[in-house]
Amino acid sequence: MRNVLYSGLLLSGLFAAAPALADEPWEQVSDQKGIVVDRRKVEGSKLKEFRGRGVVDAPLASLLSVFNDIDKGTEWMDSCSSSSLVEDRGERSKIAYNRTRAPWPVSDRDVVLSNTVTFDEREGVVRIEVTSVDHPNMPPVNGVVRMPSLRGHWYLWAEPDGKTRVEYQVHANPGGALPNWLVNYVSKELPFKTIQGLRAQVKRRSYPEFEKHLRGLPEYKAIEEHGRTAQR
Repeated sequence: MRNVLYSGLLLSGLFAAAPALADEPWEQVSDQKGIVVDRRKVEGSKLKEFRGRGVVDAPLASLLSVFNDIDKGTEWMDSCSSSSLVEDRGERSKIAYNRTRAPWPVSDRDVVLSNTVTFDEREGVVRIEVTSVDHPNMPPVNGVVRMPSLRGHWYLWAEPDGKTRVEYQVHANPGGALPNWLVNYVSKELPFKTIQGLRAQVKRRSYPEFEKHLRGLPEYKAIEEHGRTAQR
């Protein structure tokens, strides 16, 4: 197993595009199975940004280990047909490739993503920031639409009971000639399906060696301690 902290791609799907984010209010879309999905307008875009929040019944190390297993992303990310590492830039910085399967007659979408992981000991959160990039080792594929832009994140908090609170947020441009109403309709389902998939994957796969590595990191210990003592 690679001794790295790979953030996972986790951001596939047909999303919305935008320049800078505005501080628009969130509007709740759904609340089911403990997962709240919100959306908001983004200045300069006709499409929405989406956010999912919920709790996963597994410790923080288990979630990070699932994210680290790049090839298994196809097991739990909604409609993901390909997931691979493009460039390893260090323990907490990766370039990765993700392809999303689309129903006929819509073409598949793919994207190359820069993934950066930070441990915020003061706030007690692990942040995984994701943004689309170009990379010479992964040129466009014939018959597949390369997404022009994507930006998103996972935020993870260790809970006192050994569970993990998560926030998944994404805003991107699927490319091609898709109507805005269809992109918005499909996108609002993605946060729920993605968090549900993560819940299933932590029970399906285990990574004791990598979890042991994580638990030995001082910054990881600090975030777990923050979770045990935080008053929520």
